[in-house]
Amino acid sequence: MTKRTSALLIMALSIGTTVYSQSTGFTDLPFGGTDMEKAMILSDMALMKLDKLIPMRFANALDGKPIPGATVDIPGIGVFVTDNRGIISFPQQADGSFTMVFSKTGFITTSIPFKIQLSTVINNWYSISPGLEGDFRFVLDWGEKPRDLDIHLEKQNGYHISYRNMRSTADGSAKLDRDDINGYGPETITVARAEASGIYRLYVIDFTNRADPNSPALSRSGATIRVYSNNRLLDTFTAPSEGIGYRWNVCDILQNRLAPVGTIGR
Repeated sequence: MTKRTSALLIMALSIGTTVYSQSTGFTDLPFGGTDMEKAMILSDMALMKLDKLIPMRFANALDGKPIPGATVDIPGIGVFVTDNRGIISFPQQADGSFTMVFSKTGFITTSIPFKIQLSTVINNWYSISPGLEGDFRFVLDWGEKPRDLDIHLEKQNGYHISYRNMRSTADGSAKLDRDDINGYGPETITVARAEASGIYRLYVIDFTNRADPNSPALSRSGATIRVYSNNRLLDTFTAPSEGIGYRWNVCDILQNRLAPVGTIGR
C-alpha cells in the first residue's frame, strides 16, 4: 500500500472515529498510539477548548502511545499529572511565554518552552523520549498540516535513514523508530552508535507537498525537532516560520556535535 493510499484510508477512519468519540466517551480505551486513538484525543482536546481550558498532550516518541502519570510543572500556572490519554489541561491564561518541565520515571526529563496566544497553545502535542541507550535520538513533532512530514538522516558515504530507504542500517547503528502520515507526529530516528569522524545531515521533507516547490506549508507547520543524547535533551530546532519549499535542512552532525543549518528550500 502506498503512502497516499494509507493516508486516504486513515483520514476516512479518523472522521468516523471523531464522531463516535464525541457521542460515546470511547476515549478511555487504550488504543496505544494508533490513528483511531489520535482522532479521539483530538476530539477531546477540541471539547476542552470549548470549555475554556488549554489542553496539552504527551506521547512516547518511540511509538506514539500516551504517557499517563507524568508530572508537568509550569511555573506560574501549576503542577499537573497527565491522565490515561497523556493529557493535562488548565484554565485559559493571559498571552505570554512559558516553560514547562516534563518528568516521569523511564523518560528523559524535558524542558519545553511554549507560548500562549489568543488564550490557546497552537502546537500542543509533545513527544517525549524514553531513556536513551545510544548516541542520538531525533524526534519530530508538528501540527495538523501537512499530513505527512518525513524525517531523514544521511551519513556521508554511508546510510540514509527514512521511511523509504532503510528502517534499520545493516549494522544496527541507526533506525527509524516511527513513521507518521496523519499529522502531529512523532517521527523518530535513533542512532545507537555515531562515528566521531562521520558527517551526517538531518532534514525533513514535506511529503504531502513534495510536488509543489513553492509551497509555504512546511514553514507554517510548527515543526519541531528535539535532539536527545546521553539521557538528556541536547537541543531543540524549530522550522523557520517563513520560506517556501518542501525541504527543511535542520542541522549537520560533525564530530558528534550539532551544527544548525535552519533553511527551507527545494
